[in-house]
Amino acid sequence: MPENAPPLAPIPNCTTIDEVVDAIDSIIQWSIGASSRLGYFAALYKRITIAVGVALKDGAFEDGPRMERFDVAFAGRYFAAVNGYFHPHQFGKPTHSWQVTFDTADRAEPILVQHMLGGVNVHIGLDLGIVAQTIAAGAQLPTLHEDFNRLNAVLASQVSGVVEDINELSPVLADLYAVLQEQQIALINEAVGSFRDSAWRFAAILAASPDFIDPGVILARDLQVAEQGAVVYSPPAPIAVFVSAIAARESRDVVKNLRVLDRIASTPAPIRTVM
Repeated sequence: MPENAPPLAPIPNCTTIDEVVDAIDSIIQWSIGASSRLGYFAALYKRITIAVGVALKDGAFEDGPRMERFDVAFAGRYFAAVNGYFHPHQFGKPTHSWQVTFDTADRAEPILVQHMLGGVNVHIGLDLGIVAQTIAAGAQLPTLHEDFNRLNAVLASQVSGVVEDINELSPVLADLYAVLQEQQIALINEAVGSFRDSAWRFAAILAASPDFIDPGVILARDLQVAEQGAVVYSPPAPIAVFVSAIAARESRDVVKNLRVLDRIASTPAPIRTVM
């Protein structure tokens, strides 16, 4: 947390996607005031949530009401982690994997995409499977699979769309995008798809486990995802070489970056429901 910055006010419980967007806005606005990189993932998540809302209105899911409940519950885990980070005595500390992400927001070295993907890693790697099992518990889980995949296709379209749209903030990333184009989009989709499939397997494990075992299973998963997060922020060679090249010319003005990302977030990329 930036020095001398007042903590973010607790985020209240949300019941609709519009309330989720408002809550994310509060994180972004706090981040702008505090010059905190915590808002980078929040801006991406705002865009994803707006896109999910559009997909719901367009009837993209088999069970729209259930998927709105899913999306609100999914966001609720992120908000619970944020509340725990700022107010641990009131809400309890965040999971290990979210703590890695929040702690890294104080570091200047990671590039924009690393800060965003660090949040994606935790939210999909840990939270998604837990919420899937909560919304469609036990034997009901298979009925969620098709909409689960559609939701993640929407998410992937927004992650790749943000990478395409941050040209003014990250010139080297823009140059790489111009060269790789479809290959880069395919790489992002493949990574998100891999996260998604792993999250579904995790949900299936929870669905098949007795309730008293779930805390241990979730803790083991949390620690695994925390390790993955550490790799996102400190990647091995040769990825580290590309990251360094991107960082050398990327904007380090946190407030400017957040304002641009928030503007981008208000207009989702073309929405896909198939990966």
